[in-house]
Amino acid sequence: PVIAAHLAALAEHLFPVMLLIGIATRFAAVALLIMTLVIQIFVYPSAYVVHGTWATILLVLIKWGPGVFSVDHLISRR
Repeated sequence: PVIAAHLAALAEHLFPVMLLIGIATRFAAVALLIMTLVIQIFVYPSAYVVHGTWATILLVLIKWGPGVFSVDHLISRR
């Protein structure tokens, strides 16, 4: 449990920064979606409205990608 807690804390801090910058956006969005689903199912099962909103946002990022103002876009152009 101690290792899992440290990994979860690292993921909760790293993946949103990756989304903000636009590095590996789809990977970060999938990781956060999985984390959101785990939290929804096992931690806060009655918070489906909040988690549904996050899931919708993450699914849009997974489908459409980061956009033109991202590092991913700059990398794909080269």
